[in-house]
Amino acid sequence: MLTDTLCTLDTGYYADTVEWCPAKGFEDYLVCGTYQLLENKEKNDGSALCPEEYSSVGNKRIGNVQLYRLNESHTRLEKLQTQETSGILDTKWLAKPLNGSAVLGAATSNGELKIYFLKEKLLVESTSYIASPDKLCLSMDWSLEDENSHIVMSDSGGQITLCKFYEGTSELCQVLHWLGHQYEAWITAFNAWNSSIVYSGGDDCLLRGWDTRTGCHKPTFTSKRHEMGVSSIQCNHVYEHIIATGSYDEKIHVWDDRNMTRPLCTSHPGGGVWRIKWHPYHGNTMLTACMYEGFHILQFNNNTGHQSLEKVVSYKEQASLAYGADWYRKHIQLSRFSAQDCEQMDRNDEHKGTDLLHESISDTQTDIVATCSFYDHALNLWTVNNAVSR
Repeated sequence: MLTDTLCTLDTGYYADTVEWCPAKGFEDYLVCGTYQLLENKEKNDGSALCPEEYSSVGNKRIGNVQLYRLNESHTRLEKLQTQETSGILDTKWLAKPLNGSAVLGAATSNGELKIYFLKEKLLVESTSYIASPDKLCLSMDWSLEDENSHIVMSDSGGQITLCKFYEGTSELCQVLHWLGHQYEAWITAFNAWNSSIVYSGGDDCLLRGWDTRTGCHKPTFTSKRHEMGVSSIQCNHVYEHIIATGSYDEKIHVWDDRNMTRPLCTSHPGGGVWRIKWHPYHGNTMLTACMYEGFHILQFNNNTGHQSLEKVVSYKEQASLAYGADWYRKHIQLSRFSAQDCEQMDRNDEHKGTDLLHESISDTQTDIVATCSFYDHALNLWTVNNAVSR
């Protein structure tokens, strides 16, 4: 399994989140979120603050949402727009178009959830919602319902908020609001198979489940398996009941949601696991952003009684602090191109470049991945061959 870097872009501000659009017809669009402190942005040792230290700092935070589009030869990102905001902590696209548009949610450092509609290749802010104005909105997620999708978000005060669009409008209203953790709630996510179930992870080292039908007065479970703050949660979209969680303890646990007392298996990729992304179509493959250890692809063996999770490839270019990572959703085939090959393709006209691509196609399946590194303020586009077992 080999990786190739297609291009690297300077994001200006520190980059901490990257998301490909999953909505049909909009898969070529990518957003990168950034975060910067205007004042006192250094610690005592002179180094810059990174996201897990944000909530303890009381200075003005700025950032932006950068919109890109993948070119037709699948080798370059074209920057379409920069939307200036407060600091961005998380971004997520709605899985399906709404009224013919792709929809993006962004969690910001002023406690605000911003909603953007993609119209004519530009993000247009539609609405926003502030659940806790004196806190940072740290993460957000969309439910996968066909209609009237809900949004869950977590904040630096440990609180979780569930909201939805007013019926027939693009305005947000609050459904539930509750205290999930004693310290920062770094991550929250819906169960991909049951949108009534929400998970959260906090700096109190706790992983918790919530049933929104009961008012979330108490968790459905509390796990103390992680030894440090829980920073990443994602359900597998292929295998029902399978969930992965990551932590500052540098471990990934894979769980069966029918038994949250002990994980099915554990991997130790190192570095602090900030983001986990299961492959959108192949449930045995996982992409991770592991802070101080770069980006990794892991293979999940789901044989009953013999589950395992093993690292199979690492990508550490421009990865001084790995935070954002995501899979491109379209099925494509590419041969392996060097940087010089890509530059030559860019010099060709659009049609000729595409012909060059197809003439060079091999039988090897290739996945495209986007990642971003915080201190490098770098957005990388790269490929990995045979990333999934078929």
